Amino acid sequence: MVVQQVTGHSYAVEAERRIVTPLRLTGTSFPGARTALPDPHGRAYAADGTDVTELDPRVAGAAGELVTTLADLDRFYAALLGGELLPAHGLREMLDTRTAHGSYGMGLYPVKLPCGTTVWGHNGRISGSYVRTAATVDGRRVLTFRVNTDGVSEPGLEPAVLAAEFCPRTS
Repeated sequence: MVVQQVTGHSYAVEAERRIVTPLRLTGTSFPGARTALPDPHGRAYAADGTDVTELDPRVAGAAGELVTTLADLDRFYAALLGGELLPAHGLREMLDTRTAHGSYGMGLYPVKLPCGTTVWGHNGRISGSYVRTAATVDGRRVLTFRVNTDGVSEPGLEPAVLAAEFCPRTS
């Protein structure tokens, strides 16, 4: 992994030092081989209903080894998009979608909602769990939600949730 080669430290050590500790992400950890989640935690289910909560998160490497809370994800995205983690030019690069034909930046992707508002964020999936975070480009409004199954039964759910949070309400 690049982080290990450049710093001489694991991804987990560098993320703790540079992000988790400074942002006080108290519900965030790197469990290594530990399969049990810290309490309290939700359950995760495969599409057939099998409980798959306990798993070795290292199977996903840096993409999944981190265990966190929805509140910590909100704090992370607010800090990232609010300019607390990167210099301005670094954040601009993350938001530049030109190389992916407007669909993806460097770790973030935009979604234009029906009301015209564009939110930025990412999603993640590991066996039995799907998480989505979206935020305004300035990080002042952030929404994170989790679905605790592999089978998302309603494809219109995510756009509806995002619109309900970020689009102005009309009477």
